[in-house]
Amino acid sequence: MTSFASGDTVMDTELHRRPATVKPRQSGTATLTMSLILLVLITMVSVYTSRSVLLEQKISANDFRERQAFEAAESGLTAAIAYLASTGGADKNNDGIVDFVFDTTGDGVGDANNLTYPDNSSVTVTLNGVFPSFTLQSVGVSDDLTATRTVRSLVATVDTLPNVPDNPLTARGTVIVNGSATVHNPEGHSTIWSGDNVELGSNNATSTNIADPTDPGYPSCMDTSMTCGTTPSSSKIAIGLDVIEHDSSLANLTPAQMFQNFFGTSMANYRESRVSLDVMAANANNAATNSGSPGIHLGAGEVIWVDGNTSLSNITTVGCEIPLSGSASCPSASVNPSIVIINGDLTVSGTPNFYGLLYVVGDMNTSSNTTVMGAAIVSGSSSSASGSLDVWYNSDVLNQLRDNGPLAGAPGSWQDW
Repeated sequence: MTSFASGDTVMDTELHRRPATVKPRQSGTATLTMSLILLVLITMVSVYTSRSVLLEQKISANDFRERQAFEAAESGLTAAIAYLASTGGADKNNDGIVDFVFDTTGDGVGDANNLTYPDNSSVTVTLNGVFPSFTLQSVGVSDDLTATRTVRSLVATVDTLPNVPDNPLTARGTVIVNGSATVHNPEGHSTIWSGDNVELGSNNATSTNIADPTDPGYPSCMDTSMTCGTTPSSSKIAIGLDVIEHDSSLANLTPAQMFQNFFGTSMANYRESRVSLDVMAANANNAATNSGSPGIHLGAGEVIWVDGNTSLSNITTVGCEIPLSGSASCPSASVNPSIVIINGDLTVSGTPNFYGLLYVVGDMNTSSNTTVMGAAIVSGSSSSASGSLDVWYNSDVLNQLRDNGPLAGAPGSWQDW
């Protein structure tokens, strides 16, 4: 039985036994907060990623357009150089005006300076300068007109005779001069350079002639082609100092080395890159140069390659724009010299006139009244059996030959921006 102290009541007892009131707990607040933070972060990452993707797309598109414009400009420049270097040169219709570089009508003559490509990119080519040196500027534009690239290059004639000969007649082998042949050098004191023996025959008319020291304009006259008077130096009686024979430095060259010495490159590369008229030996005597049966007669301003042993009998003129007969001279206004390379032996009869450089890879034999105005070089032996072989050294003619090559981009002149 429970007893209560004095003053205690049942109510007091109940209050002591009743537990204290506790607030109910709230759960999920931290989860909600983290979810909101993650949602914000994901949104920010998504927005940033979207912007990055858009930026990458713009960069990629810009790069594509820039490359498209550059390729159009480069393609235009390449096409322009190829057109100018092709047969007929920069003025294929001979109207005295440099052609445009794009042939849109298919007639072989350039008629436009702009072109649109299949991908809708376009190019405009402008040409500045005076023949034989031009500056080509090619401006490429992308298909949407947002990107432009410009490339520029100097276009110049490839030098076809880097090492101009100093003598009228040069031969690696023997030189035999008979008949009434004469070798003239009004610009110096050397006439024949040979790696072997030089024989001037038995004819009183056979001689070599050099610049005359008694000429009133001597020696300055030697600086201007064909202005000095000449005087005999060597004959059948005596070989003078103007004739260099038994030169081992010349005799020890191979034909290929001798060719490269004058032309600056191999025979194969020269034929591929410099020659404008390639003729088989069987066709060399044809009366005119044409695509059906090309010959070398009236070949003016050309680099002519004749392949094989060649016999010339019925041509009269090479390197002059009008036909010559006998010992007639080409008027200065009509002189347009050519390089003639015979890749084999050469036999000459008739009365041909060569203005320019006659180069024979094999032996040369003449039995006619042959005139060479410029110089003759023979990798083998040279023999004049009869007739009158007249070789005149003419530096003006030889220097003109250097512009007979094709047009090409000058090394180191290419620029783009």
